[in-house]
Amino acid sequence: MIGTILSRSRSKKFDDLSCIMKYLVNFHDPTQEARNDNLINGDIVMGSIEPLSGWLLDRVVMLDEAKPGFAGFMLRASAERRQVVAAFLSVVDTSDDMVEEAAHFLMGCRHQSILHMAYEYVPDGFRGALARCGANVQDRHFYTRLWALLTRGPQHVATAIRHTAKLNAERLAIITGLPADLSDHRISAKIKDKAQADDIVLAVDLLVRRGLDRAAIVEALRQSTKLADTIRRWGYRMPFPRGPIAAMANYRPVTTGVELAALSKRYRNCSRRYFDTLMAGEHAFGEFTRGDSSVVLSFDRSQGFWLIAGVYAHSNGAVPANVSVAAYQFAAAHGVLDRKVRDRSDKSLEALRRLSGRHFDWDV
Repeated sequence: MIGTILSRSRSKKFDDLSCIMKYLVNFHDPTQEARNDNLINGDIVMGSIEPLSGWLLDRVVMLDEAKPGFAGFMLRASAERRQVVAAFLSVVDTSDDMVEEAAHFLMGCRHQSILHMAYEYVPDGFRGALARCGANVQDRHFYTRLWALLTRGPQHVATAIRHTAKLNAERLAIITGLPADLSDHRISAKIKDKAQADDIVLAVDLLVRRGLDRAAIVEALRQSTKLADTIRRWGYRMPFPRGPIAAMANYRPVTTGVELAALSKRYRNCSRRYFDTLMAGEHAFGEFTRGDSSVVLSFDRSQGFWLIAGVYAHSNGAVPANVSVAAYQFAAAHGVLDRKVRDRSDKSLEALRRLSGRHFDWDV
């Protein structure tokens, strides 16, 4: 249970005056620690006033009514003091007859004392994590969740929380949504939002299912400056689902993104744009050779059948008729269907195909 608060009252009421006096025995100036919070090299630095809103504003107004000046104190308090007070008020319900004493206590005591008053145990890194939350107060359940994760959460989650430079509800969701190896702060700190975190988890799992080394991928992500680029580069190494025709003397299927990029560069065409459909097994490419001529065969998968979608030359130029016919015959011999039955005996039509060849070996 979160916190033996004050005198372990079941209602969590701030109603034990002796506890308050215990922490205020050496109290001198209720704003002294607020000043200490903003001291740099001995000089008081008054930070810019940050607005308060939501559930904490309601509590601050109540405390300010009992002790005027509390709201101004909170507006000018350091980010850490604000978060510590929020963590306290998220679990402590101050009773009506002790509101003034509660405000006095929150203005004057040290951060660690405030946290110990609210929580039965203050785990390592809790106060530091609150300090890295900045000035914006989180939802009240954020603080109990943060405490619980640092107290009894998985070790990799606690470690990631302690190492993260900035913390808020979304950053906490990112950390808790990552598996142990990806929660390394050298990775999690570079993830921009929860959606990207989910995509990275799914993408890494896919790469591993396709036979790539997870440890090597994770290490690459640790060293990466742009996670999406690193995932994409590893995606190029991922083997595509098997195409319609296996490799043989006069035919070489494209089996990875690296080979696809090389094919696109060699033939100066747009085949690399098909990367996603090749990964999904909905498309396939292969290089067919006849004599001194080589062409690219393009295949589509439709309703469980492979179809030959086209035959393409360098820069999508004209494909010699004899090479085109041989390519279609080669595909048919291996059980690949043609989209259309073609009659290439009409020389006029073939002339039109050649003249319009920049749109590749298109169908009419």
